[in-house]
Amino acid sequence: MRVVAPLLVLAAAVAASTALCRSLLGTAADGEAVGTGELPLYIAAACFLLAAGAVVVIQSIRFAERVAGPEHRLIHSMRRIRGGDLAFRVHLRRGDLLRDLADECNKLLDWLNANPPAGAQTGSDLVEVPDAAADEPAELNA
Repeated sequence: MRVVAPLLVLAAAVAASTALCRSLLGTAADGEAVGTGELPLYIAAACFLLAAGAVVVIQSIRFAERVAGPEHRLIHSMRRIRGGDLAFRVHLRRGDLLRDLADECNKLLDWLNANPPAGAQTGSDLVEVPDAAADEPAELNA
């Protein structure tokens, strides 16, 4: 709904520009001097550019919200997984992007619940995973 007003202004600006150009072309075709009819053309062009800019800004904000929100939820989910909480699921809003990534995260959680890591202590909603970083050598041979 936030796009309707700028789109209406954009449509009005296009209609005004079209009418003005048609009038100027009609006057020129009759052989009459056009005169100083340029100011309305500049006003119509400015309205068009403002409306088009508003549509671009609003759509950019909406797109950013559709990506930033799911990204935040997925980062929070990864922190919960790293903390050992495997009982939750990632839920995104309708229309959010990154749904495939959220589905894969939920499948990973299902798999981790069915196949806990070696040495993990389960039996509650939290899984205690031993600190593997302390046991690993400084360099891994590939």
